Amino acid sequence: MIKSEIISTNALKIVAPDKLKADDFRQIAPQIDSLISQHGKIRLLIDASGFNGWENIAAFEKHAGFVKNHQQKIERIAVVAAHEWQHWLIGAIRIFVHPEVRAYDKSHASEALRWIVG
Repeated sequence: MIKSEIISTNALKIVAPDKLKADDFRQIAPQIDSLISQHGKIRLLIDASGFNGWENIAAFEKHAGFVKNHQQKIERIAVVAAHEWQHWLIGAIRIFVHPEVRAYDKSHASEALRWIVG
């Protein structure tokens, strides 16, 4: 299950679980949509340090659809990553999404937070 907390007026911290499930995006959508309706654009700090992939292809498809439907309303995304493949994936994603996306190692999580709320 995705966990989230508001870290500033227009920023949300999301902690990804070990395996993302298709239903996870239905759970988090209302909170993200509410912030977007209040502020127009928001910022996300995603802690993916414990993330190891998707439960199945349906979960991956829901994730991709969620990103596609929300990316124009996201100003910045900082991802705290623990695996080399996550850094590679984030580098590839930068080409296709609207928000500015930066990857940080877990040891630099405080720097990621400063960039998102600053």
